[in-house]
Amino acid sequence: MNKRIAILWFTIIFMFVIAGCNSNKSSVSREWSTSNPTAEDVLSDNSNANIFMFSDIIYNSGIPWVDELELHKDQYVTEIIEQSGDGKEFKNGTANQLSIGTKIYSVKERSDIFIAETKDGDLRFYGLVEG
Repeated sequence: MNKRIAILWFTIIFMFVIAGCNSNKSSVSREWSTSNPTAEDVLSDNSNANIFMFSDIIYNSGIPWVDELELHKDQYVTEIIEQSGDGKEFKNGTANQLSIGTKIYSVKERSDIFIAETKDGDLRFYGLVEG
């Protein structure tokens, strides 16, 4: 009978040890969050990026597939009111390369692309959103 009791106690203690080792693993939770890139993010990755901010979204030019699309300018949306090379200072209406007063238009075909009318010709800008 003593042998059975010893085996029972050993089994109970072993179960508690195993349960204790696994308890931390099951209580770990990971949270992943995504957010749209900021002007600071974009400029830290590429200091030559041509960007502006509208409706809290950064729009970037020079994206080859965007430049290849057949798009038609639609309605006036906004214009550049401030110029800054510091991504931390960006707010709606700020650009790093577009001149103050540059007019921005929507396009008929897509809601995530804008066209900026510059003295050197139209530039296309794509909205950088996570999703």
